[in-house]
Amino acid sequence: MTRPDIPVFSLYGEAPATAEDRFLHVELIEDRSSLVDWRIRPHQHGDLVQFLAIREGAGQVQADQRTWTFDGPTLILVPAGVVHGFAFARGTIGWVVTLSDRILRGLARRDPAFAALGGEAACLAMAGQEGAFAAVLAAADGVLAELRGQGHGHRVAAEGHMLVLMAALLRVARPALASGGGGGRSGQVALVAAFRALVDLHYRSHRPLDAYLTELRTSSSTLRAACLAVTGRPAIGLIQDRLMTEAKRLILYSGRTIAAVAYELGFEDPAYFSRFFQRQSGESPALGASG
Repeated sequence: MTRPDIPVFSLYGEAPATAEDRFLHVELIEDRSSLVDWRIRPHQHGDLVQFLAIREGAGQVQADQRTWTFDGPTLILVPAGVVHGFAFARGTIGWVVTLSDRILRGLARRDPAFAALGGEAACLAMAGQEGAFAAVLAAADGVLAELRGQGHGHRVAAEGHMLVLMAALLRVARPALASGGGGGRSGQVALVAAFRALVDLHYRSHRPLDAYLTELRTSSSTLRAACLAVTGRPAIGLIQDRLMTEAKRLILYSGRTIAAVAYELGFEDPAYFSRFFQRQSGESPALGASG
């Protein structure tokens, strides 16, 4: 569970809300930080990942129990669920990229290397990688320009720039992480990220939790503690949440019958699926379809 003294935001200072699957936001560091004396107090985002690409400036980063000081071009990685805060020098220039954790996990399913961007908090000095880091800055600025634009297809164009940005981030981050530049792995966040990626692949098969534990090479108590610490939900709860997310999508948008949705999601008995849905959501799937 989140600690009562640690606020949970959507974007900093905004009320928490479940992020849309394709949530994507980019802003300049100064847009928000300059309004609060360049200090962002410790907070967390339940299902959002953030990347800070800093071109110029200095400051300090807190991420869970670690603190880094940076000066000069820097890349900061903040996985979903990590408590983090910043103190920027006035006039720091850079971009804050925020996206749904589901986007990153979707990319990791296509190319497992992307999992490195969501597995640990890190503050990576970009000195010596200025050329490659320039591609990150350009792509972030491209996303921002399209999100702020009003031209036809600007949202689609922003998502295209986002894919270029994520590839550029991966290319500069992986060498630094491999050399230990991240300052240590956030073990619980990394474990939950790996678990969620496996759940996305197997939730329809209703595989037992022991199978996940075997693949992750961890114990039930370790996984449960990590899931509770990062998301406030136990491991089995995250599996159920994934099933419910897909169930609601199919019921609302696919036009299929409740029975067809049940079979699609691996339930052998539609009546059992209906009981599962009502237990999780407090309403029957038929009401979910009408709402």
